[in-house]
Amino acid sequence: MEHFVTKNYWIIKKEYFDKVVVPAFSRVSESVTPVTKTYVFAGKIIVMHFYSKALAETMTRAISHNETAAEKTADLTINLWDSVSTGLSFPGPWSNPDYVFEQKTETGERQADSFMGVYLNGEETLNLYDEKNNTAYFWTDDARDLPDWISAAPVRTILHWFLSKNHVHLIHGASIGMNGQSVLLTAKGGSGKSTTALSCLMAGMDYLADDYVGIETGDTMLAHSLYSSVKITPNSLRSFPEMHDKIWNTKSMGTDVDNGKGIVFLSEFFPQQIVRQAHLAAIMIPTIKNRAETRIVPATKLQAMLALTPTTLFQLPLARSTKLGELKEIISETPCYFLELGSTIREVPGALEAFFADLR
Repeated sequence: MEHFVTKNYWIIKKEYFDKVVVPAFSRVSESVTPVTKTYVFAGKIIVMHFYSKALAETMTRAISHNETAAEKTADLTINLWDSVSTGLSFPGPWSNPDYVFEQKTETGERQADSFMGVYLNGEETLNLYDEKNNTAYFWTDDARDLPDWISAAPVRTILHWFLSKNHVHLIHGASIGMNGQSVLLTAKGGSGKSTTALSCLMAGMDYLADDYVGIETGDTMLAHSLYSSVKITPNSLRSFPEMHDKIWNTKSMGTDVDNGKGIVFLSEFFPQQIVRQAHLAAIMIPTIKNRAETRIVPATKLQAMLALTPTTLFQLPLARSTKLGELKEIISETPCYFLELGSTIREVPGALEAFFADLR
């Protein structure tokens, strides 16, 4: 099996998992009582064991809307810990050249024993997936040093690997909905998709995602909410003063928005509007236009591919070579449009409400 590979991570061999990680985790599990939480992602039960209070605090707010009562059988179990909290360190994969692969795309052996693993540079996390045993592992040295995007989209890489085999594909994009229908908003950064999604939320519409959404293929195309987080800029708060007041009155921000982008966990403020899944009715490419009116006009499948594919593939470590075909299937089976954003953001939801009304 070939994979799309970038230079943003080390690709881990199973030898490192067997000889280093498994013994290290065994010491952790023997000495630390975990915080255990159960979640539903795209209909699958995932149990997470947090062997670090700091990790549990950092990585659960964005997925709290997917939490559920404990189930007897998990489709996947994820073990999460850090060395600082547990006091148990172990050598990194770079310590031995036999523990990592060269950065090449031809690697049938990377799928050996149904195992996948990467060490992500920049966020400094180890992500391992033992498909044969329905178990995954997440490790970092110090939970307090994790970048903000981890709290916004926790265990994204592991979810990408696990859900892909269940025909649910992580897509870089936002998603909003109404009456059980949803729209996937996809475009490069700065095109207005997050602001559009927020404007629809403030207008009372359903909300599924800001940065990553799970799209399930099959007889019915479904959009699944993975995270309720959204990155807020000072300009966003100026556009939506009622959101500013609501957030600041509760003093609940993931980061300091005045210094760039802050993270807001929308399920804490708008729980009734965060929906877990909806039928995927359309793919829309937001574009900023110098006109007052917001319009929805047809887009070609090629234009949708160019908007959706590059950032999606780049941000998914070890995406299988079949991923491009799977993304093409989603696009070919879904109507595609440009969402030409007018100059008044408050008028954008009206155009989308009219679109959803026409689907009835």
